[in-house]
Amino acid sequence: MNMKVNTQKARELCQQLEELIGDIKIKRLFIGCGLFKDEDLFGMCQGEILYLKATGELAKYFESLGAVSYLITAPNSRLTISNYYRLPKYVMDDKKAFKRCLILSIEQAKKLRIAMELAKKKRIKELINLSIKHERLLAKIQVYDVETFKTVGAANCYVRLKKLGISVNISLYWSLAAALLNKYVILLTSQEKKKLIAELNTALWNAGLKPVKTE
Repeated sequence: MNMKVNTQKARELCQQLEELIGDIKIKRLFIGCGLFKDEDLFGMCQGEILYLKATGELAKYFESLGAVSYLITAPNSRLTISNYYRLPKYVMDDKKAFKRCLILSIEQAKKLRIAMELAKKKRIKELINLSIKHERLLAKIQVYDVETFKTVGAANCYVRLKKLGISVNISLYWSLAAALLNKYVILLTSQEKKKLIAELNTALWNAGLKPVKTE
């Protein structure tokens, strides 16, 4: 935590969050305190009340658990904030269920941020890790822009290039995959790499190609 929390209940809540998901940052917002994991806003606190950010299917999932929108819990507010949800007590009392909700909210916030950042870029060479060389390479498989690149995905691009007889290696895959996460290859975590390799090997297997091996 990097900001003083006023009440004992709020302090206990923040401590509970950090026990479940590690270090978080707290920043003052116009409506309360914003909760950040790394650079992603995933929730807010008003006094000792926690709200998790959710949209789409995640919001429906929270509602199925009994969560209620901020608009319902604060009906007199002049702010039309509908994508924040207060979880029911039984969920927050269940560490496993509560942690799952926190992680889902954080993951969605991260995906939305990355999507917004990538949406600002049109040409492949503008993405992190990539250059005109990569742009020309992907053009050989009819991937001409960022939107198409996002749709096809790094693993399928790798497979398409390989099937064309173009020499590809794991370094190229890391560059492509990390670009779609809007982060430098060197900053990929071991957990992210493990997930990305699984995605690549699934795509290779489906295409009748041998999986890659990593150390």
